[in-house]
Amino acid sequence: MEKSPDRSAEKGKLLYEEKVPRSLRPRRKFSGRIWAFFEALARIFGMAFVFYAVYLAALTDLGDMDNLIALGVCIFGAGVIFYATEVMTPRYVRNVMPMKVYKGGVEVYSSRLERLLGRPSFMPRQAIRGVQLRRMKVLVEGKAKSLPVELTFVLDSGKKVLMGRRNALELDAITGILARDLGIKEL
Repeated sequence: MEKSPDRSAEKGKLLYEEKVPRSLRPRRKFSGRIWAFFEALARIFGMAFVFYAVYLAALTDLGDMDNLIALGVCIFGAGVIFYATEVMTPRYVRNVMPMKVYKGGVEVYSSRLERLLGRPSFMPRQAIRGVQLRRMKVLVEGKAKSLPVELTFVLDSGKKVLMGRRNALELDAITGILARDLGIKEL
């Protein structure tokens, strides 16, 4: 069995690892394995909704109003669960996981679904067209400065990787390294 190639050569030297403030880190009581358990449980319920919706559509009389309402509830429930586990949770996790800037690109958190849809966790600098920043006036040492507070990577494929709200000083340092060392500019 062949091993996957070592990606560390592609990444290069680690230039910067973001320090996530303690206030943004996941809570101890409802994180890690406990969160993964509830997320897996939600996925099981989502699949149950899907299977029951298929059963209702294929094997019951949809002329009966009860069956039609149950089908609508199942489709709605499966959609809500899918959105919560596959869209909202990765956004939250990406917001609290540190971003790592390497000489060869940037590494961020990506869920399995996002990787399947073409949003890799490691983005080589050649694949990044630029970054979009949202700036705000932030008080730093008693002076108001316009600093970035949200970052979005724009890939050459046109896809966007939203990084969410971050520490303004950390993000300012990261955008400086991206521009200076990797040649990734603000769009």
